[in-house]
Amino acid sequence: MRAWLSEVAIRCCAVALSYATLGHAADLGMRFDTPGVLDLSDRSLTIANGMPVPARELTADDADAIFAAPVQHEMSALVFSDDVYGCAKPARSCSAAHERELVSAEHGAVTREGKRLVVAPESGAPLVFVDWQRAATKTADGDAEEHWYLGRLAGSGYQRIEVDFGQDSPGNFLVEPHGGKAVFVHNGEDIAAPSSDGRLLVTFNVLNAPLSLRVAELGVSGPALVLQCEAVENDLPLTPVFKGWRGPNVFDLVIEAGKPGTPKARFALRFSREQAGWTFATDDLVRLAETGLICHASQSET
Repeated sequence: MRAWLSEVAIRCCAVALSYATLGHAADLGMRFDTPGVLDLSDRSLTIANGMPVPARELTADDADAIFAAPVQHEMSALVFSDDVYGCAKPARSCSAAHERELVSAEHGAVTREGKRLVVAPESGAPLVFVDWQRAATKTADGDAEEHWYLGRLAGSGYQRIEVDFGQDSPGNFLVEPHGGKAVFVHNGEDIAAPSSDGRLLVTFNVLNAPLSLRVAELGVSGPALVLQCEAVENDLPLTPVFKGWRGPNVFDLVIEAGKPGTPKARFALRFSREQAGWTFATDDLVRLAETGLICHASQSET
């Protein structure tokens, strides 16, 4: 154990020195746009040479069950640090005390060094998350980022780091603990819901058109985008309503289509990861075609 901790310390020192020599940009530490981070909030993110996923017809019974299911936007998403830490009254001192407990349980794989949160994977360079603050000037608004360690995601064991942005809603980094590859989700702006076994993560935005949905696999070799669905931007506003995961490989949505103040048409969607690959089904193939929603899966999924 002591030898392993010494190795972690050496790696941490090495990365600290490398950051010190890279200038101000590196002082910001690991960010969503750092090369190598899989940014699921990036709407331009696509699956290279993705294979089309054809839509199938959903049975009436399955559609009725999806419509009747409770909305899961809040119930199954990645929750925020205040909820994880469970402070009776949110306070920095209380959050810091709970973070220390979670960091201590990592036995050196995660360390807090003042404004620097360091995650040291079993192999590869440590990931350094830096708390920073920039004062407002006459020509620019101020900005800031603050990070909190939230422990490990159930099932996959990915390490969770929340980042609170000064000018935006929070996000989460999920770090694969062996090789240190990371994925970012903007779970304060998007829905970000892990599957029941923590191996898949679905994310999409409920406010900004057009509808854009992504599913990442949180695998042992790192995160990978395995499914993406995009709707065309037209005069038919779509509101996705998340109905939750139905086991480790199936999740449901209801799509409400219509302009504000007008009656909305609804249709159900079920996405399934099967042995032969991804499928999705709906109770209204005609209306689905009107939305222009098209899905692609990575070739490893087909």
